[in-house]
Amino acid sequence: MDISIIIVNYNVRHFLKRTIESILQCDTSELQYEIFVVDNDSIDGSVEMVKHDFPDIHVIANADNVGFSKANNQAIRKAQGEYILVLNPDTVIQEDTLKVCYKYMENHPLVGALGVKMIDGSGNFLPESKRALPGAWNSFTKLSGLASIFPNSSVFNGYALGHLDPNQQHAIEVLCGAFMFIRKTTIDKVGMLDERFFMYGEDIDWSKRIIEGGYEIHYIPDTTIIHYKGESTKKASWSYVKTFYNAMILYVEKHYTGRQGRLFAQFLKFAIHARAVISGIKRFVLASLLPALDILLIGLGMYFFSKLWAEFYHQQPGYYNQRILKLNLIPAALIWGTSLWFLGYYQKSDFKNRLQGAFTGILIVLAVYALLPENLRSSRAILLSGFIITLLVTTLTGWLFTSKNKAIKKKKILIVALKEKAEEIRQLLLKNDIPHEFAGTIFPSKETYSSLDYINNLEHLDQVSEVMKIDEVIFNTEDMSMKDIMKTMMQLNSKLSFKIAGDDSLSIIGSDSKNTSGELYTFDVKYNLNESYYRHIKRSFDFLSSLVLLVLFPILLLFNKFRILQLVSNILGVLVGKKTWVGYAGNPADYQTLPPLKNNVLPILFDITKAKKNNIDYARNYNVWQDVETVIKNMNKLT
Repeated sequence: MDISIIIVNYNVRHFLKRTIESILQCDTSELQYEIFVVDNDSIDGSVEMVKHDFPDIHVIANADNVGFSKANNQAIRKAQGEYILVLNPDTVIQEDTLKVCYKYMENHPLVGALGVKMIDGSGNFLPESKRALPGAWNSFTKLSGLASIFPNSSVFNGYALGHLDPNQQHAIEVLCGAFMFIRKTTIDKVGMLDERFFMYGEDIDWSKRIIEGGYEIHYIPDTTIIHYKGESTKKASWSYVKTFYNAMILYVEKHYTGRQGRLFAQFLKFAIHARAVISGIKRFVLASLLPALDILLIGLGMYFFSKLWAEFYHQQPGYYNQRILKLNLIPAALIWGTSLWFLGYYQKSDFKNRLQGAFTGILIVLAVYALLPENLRSSRAILLSGFIITLLVTTLTGWLFTSKNKAIKKKKILIVALKEKAEEIRQLLLKNDIPHEFAGTIFPSKETYSSLDYINNLEHLDQVSEVMKIDEVIFNTEDMSMKDIMKTMMQLNSKLSFKIAGDDSLSIIGSDSKNTSGELYTFDVKYNLNESYYRHIKRSFDFLSSLVLLVLFPILLLFNKFRILQLVSNILGVLVGKKTWVGYAGNPADYQTLPPLKNNVLPILFDITKAKKNNIDYARNYNVWQDVETVIKNMNKLT
């Protein structure tokens, strides 16, 4: 066996399929290879897909997420290949990738491992294709942003070896975990991946041990792969920051000793907390800008109305006590903003949600007003005006900040494919309700053509995209080789985004850049629970209902026989987001391909013979009133 390819997968079924398809399309006429897919307890049907569509692949299905290192080691122990290729499930390789890597290693016996040229979904070179070991200075320049300011500097971007030409072969120090082509004898000598690294840092640790074992690591640009990183969301989260930098601390503690190591570890620990605080503030500010603006404008609107009402209705400009007025207006504006947020207006800013938020707000405002002592009340008329003002303000801010964004998202698309496949891709875009303007079809070759179905051929794609102001190009792999697709991507305007279609499942994958999550269009069923709006509404119900249950806890105990500790645990678990009140029914096999949910207290129904169908209906047509009804009907089963 020449090559053993190992792919560790976690809930990226469609990307995984495209990765496997790209391997099977490789020129392996002189090679023998095997593929291992190690699945870390995915719930998206990945294992079933591999077993059904690729029966010759070795599948290792873990019962839980054991991490990247341990999962790879499971397959390495079973691998028979002379070389091991550790490959991410969000990559696409060229037809010559395996042969190029194999021949290079055969001709360079001192090389223990190699990496290749990687590009993102827009054809841009990924700097992690070639890296140096992360010493204290390299870490500082990376974290401080100096590396981004001076990307080609050997001093300030030494970690990404920015001074080295990405189109030339180089000896490097660090492999990228997305693609690691390693000699099996090298692994036998230096050891497998360190399983203490759950995710991140294991590639750096392995690379250092390979070099210390007397081997070289090379970067070769002779073949290229696409890596759909899609980590922008994670990198803004505390979870990512903590996982990544804890891995770096583990690396430092393992490989640096004495005073230098302690100082380096302290620096990274400081970086964890600084990055977490900055990321948290950034997320909070961005998420709060529009709600805060609405609250401010609603409050100012009611205050302005109070001036008019005092002057024209009461005919006395100073009629209202300013302290009492502010005591009424500030909480009222906050209540309207909070109502809009909880009801999902800022996830789905349509008129229905705007009206629901304004109406809910006025009900709460009037209820609170009725409970206030007489001497703390201002005017019901002013508060009632808040209902109209809320509608006007949110209409204005929605038009200014939301409508424009929606217009920007409408992409102008070119399809590079033969006529029949181009039509299938168009239908897929329509099926997924992708806002787009279809600009036409490009003949997938530089040869001449004789058909009115094409606006031009591949040779003139760059000029066509520039003249027609194209936003996105979709390639079909059945009509073009991956090598030609990647070459075309790298030659075109980097402002374009690219997607790739062309397998039996009729899916399209891609991403705009290394900083945007991979997008996926498929003919799969669309589920409400996959949309951020419905997930927000479900979470809002869980949060608010948990607060209500805490308040009514003594009354609940009078009318129901609960296991008190379990009820308290469930309420608190749902309140903090560890659980959800209502979820899927039956065995996990009945809902493993559906949108994932937190562990549920109550199933959507208790008749498990109908679980599968009802789970699909629940995910597809989710409405919060289903959860409300289920909780009310099963109040005595909340434990």
